Amino acid sequence: MPKTYRQLVMKNARFKLFIGLVAATALTFSACTDDTVETSKPKLNFLAGDDYVSADGDIVAGSEFTVGLNASHDKKIEKLEVTVSYDGNPATAPLNCTLCDTTINETSFTIDFTNMVSDKPGTETWNFTVIDVDGNSTTKSITFNRTAVPKAVRTISVTLGNQNSATLGSSLNLNDMSVNLLADARANSANIDIIYVVGGNGASLIGAPSSDDINAQLKVDDWTTRNATMLRATNFSVADFSGMSDSKELLAEVTSSAATANILEVAGGDVFFVKPVSTGGRFCLIKVNSIGVDNTISLDVLVEED
Repeated sequence: MPKTYRQLVMKNARFKLFIGLVAATALTFSACTDDTVETSKPKLNFLAGDDYVSADGDIVAGSEFTVGLNASHDKKIEKLEVTVSYDGNPATAPLNCTLCDTTINETSFTIDFTNMVSDKPGTETWNFTVIDVDGNSTTKSITFNRTAVPKAVRTISVTLGNQNSATLGSSLNLNDMSVNLLADARANSANIDIIYVVGGNGASLIGAPSSDDINAQLKVDDWTTRNATMLRATNFSVADFSGMSDSKELLAEVTSSAATANILEVAGGDVFFVKPVSTGGRFCLIKVNSIGVDNTISLDVLVEED
């Protein structure tokens, strides 16, 4: 049967609607498609092995180290750059380093980088960057904790009297290990590192001349210099302390970032670290041997040999 004009119009309208839906669907898929291609970057790895350093760690100050570098890419790597940051300062190119800004122009390479860390205790971070021809780069870093070379140690026995002792000084000079009565300590305040007092609650306290708690028990606020010595409790036992044959443990405390204080409450058997600021003052570990009822405290002071 021949279709009427109305039927033809309705069929044409349905066809146009179908075409419209197809077009809209195509637009939707087009809009959802991400044509962005992720930029490829060079791959960089540290070589492992006994001859290489490949991770953060301790190193004796002034020592030589070798880092093995292996890099690859799907396009040419144009250059290798090496920088170093000493003790938290901005990274710079090392001095006298011919490999630290090297043209590579290869899709892969393996190379040994040898240099030397600073000769003083502290930290440093070495950064290795490979850059391709388009400027895309990859960086890997190694951080060294520089320790001093351990030395032989010696122990000095010292007895201090607290503020209630009329005959034995409360103040200790950690350069010559001399014990000073108050008058002598005041006259030589620049050389006094720690002071022993008893607090109002009977606690035995060892602290810096700068400590207000020390001043509350033994007047030091009229001293010309009140050294801000820092102290830190440790986990060393009496046996640990007795077994120390070199300064390895002491140096670890020197470079530690653990918190310090200007005063400590101490008891028999405690071992604590002291960081002096006076000229000539020695880093040391101190063991509390005993606290006497006669207002005294007996200490062993461990320092590096001269």
